[in-house]
Amino acid sequence: MARPAVKKAKIEEAAIRLFATRGLARTTIKDIASLAGVAEGALYRHYRGKNDMAWQLYCREVQRFSEPLGAILFERAQPFAERLRRAIRFICRYYQDQPIAFSFILLTQHGFPGERLLDENRNPFDMAVRFVREEMRRRSVPKGDPAVLAAMLMGTVLQPLVMHRYGRLRQKPVSLAAKIAAACQRMLKGSSQ
Repeated sequence: MARPAVKKAKIEEAAIRLFATRGLARTTIKDIASLAGVAEGALYRHYRGKNDMAWQLYCREVQRFSEPLGAILFERAQPFAERLRRAIRFICRYYQDQPIAFSFILLTQHGFPGERLLDENRNPFDMAVRFVREEMRRRSVPKGDPAVLAAMLMGTVLQPLVMHRYGRLRQKPVSLAAKIAAACQRMLKGSSQ
C-alpha cells in the first residue's frame, strides 16, 4: 500500500500533467485518479475538489518559478542588460527542462476566478511591471507605461515558447534565449512613448 505522501505526489503529478495537456475545464477528478492509479476518494483526502487542487498546485508551481526569476531580475549588483539576458535564459531553460510544469502555469493562469489572484511578489506579470518601473527610475529604460512595456516584454519572451510547444518552432528554446533577450532589450530601449 502506498504511503499518503507518495499517493499525494502521484496525484499532483497526474493533475499537473492533465491540466497542462487538456486544460482545467476538460480534466475531471476521475481522469486524475485514473492517471495517478488511485481511487477518486484519495484526492479528497488532500483537496476539497478539482478547483481547490488546481489552485494550490498553481500557486506552488508559480512560486517555484517566480522565486529564482525574481532573484535574477532584482539582483542590484548586475547591470540591466545582464539581468534581462539571464532572466530570459532562465525562463527558456525552465520551459525546456520542465515543459509540463511551465505549460501548466501558462495555460491554467486564466482558469481561475478573478478573486483568486497571486500577490505581486509571485505574479510574473507584476514582477515584470516592477522590473520595468525600476529600470525606468534608473534610466535604463525610457519613460513610458510600465504595464504596457511589461506586457510587450512577456509577449516577446513567451510567444516563441508557445510556438515551440505547438511544434511551430523546432529550435531548442535555450538556443533562442540570446536572440529573444536582444529583441527585448531593443524593444525596451526604444520604447519612449
